[in-house]
Amino acid sequence: LKAACADTFHYPQEWDPSKGTLDRWQGKRGFEHHLGKQRVKNLHKGVLLIRFEMPFKVQCLRCQSYIAQGVRYDADKKKVGNYFSSPIYEFSMHCRAVVGHEKSVDGRVYCNQQFVIRTDPRNGDYELAEGLRRKVEAWDPADSEGISFTDPAIRSKMEADPMFRIEQTQRDAAKEARDKERARELEALQLDREDAYALNSVLRRANREKRKREAAEEEARLEAGLPNFCLPLQPHDPEDAREAAAVAFRTDHDRVEVAARRAAAGAAPLFARSA
Repeated sequence: LKAACADTFHYPQEWDPSKGTLDRWQGKRGFEHHLGKQRVKNLHKGVLLIRFEMPFKVQCLRCQSYIAQGVRYDADKKKVGNYFSSPIYEFSMHCRAVVGHEKSVDGRVYCNQQFVIRTDPRNGDYELAEGLRRKVEAWDPADSEGISFTDPAIRSKMEADPMFRIEQTQRDAAKEARDKERARELEALQLDREDAYALNSVLRRANREKRKREAAEEEARLEAGLPNFCLPLQPHDPEDAREAAAVAFRTDHDRVEVAARRAAAGAAPLFARSA
């Protein structure tokens, strides 16, 4: 209802043409259009500013940027003709993609390429008159493993050639059999995974074991302390302990005594205190 009110497609029961335009009447009630006075500034030229929603995916011919379906623009709406009793409306807007000064139409930040779209009552579609083109997305049902219908050429060939019809029928039957087998496998897999509580229990049990293992490894690492010189140490070996105990170090006590006396003499004062 808000979108209908914004485009003035909703006429309240309290309004009638004798009260003036719908915008003026809504303004007296305190409801101002979000576009303000800009909406009707060119109304004397037959141009009304509206919010236009892109009906399908298009591409700008200047900056080559894609515009998704449903993107809205402030567009100038005017009537340019009739198809029998149906009016033909034209919507003008500008591309708002940020491209820089080099690719912009007027040297600004935005592309500002003018888009002109007209309604096509004859085909029940929109005509892209200027500045953009429709993004055509073709796909093959075989890529998505969907239902592919027989085209008229193959259908006429099947009617004219009985052998080709038999081959085509056999291929379709084989594909149907494969699809049914795949469906049965998926159903069996779904039945196997139907017990969500058991699957959740298995997952939680595996997570608990993983957390316990990680906690034990962390505790062992803290007990071992930091490695010497940041190098990993080999595990303890009794043979290495026996070899270290068998090593006997020989000490030269005379040399040690001489070194001690020299150190004491160097530390003593040069002049002895008098008594």
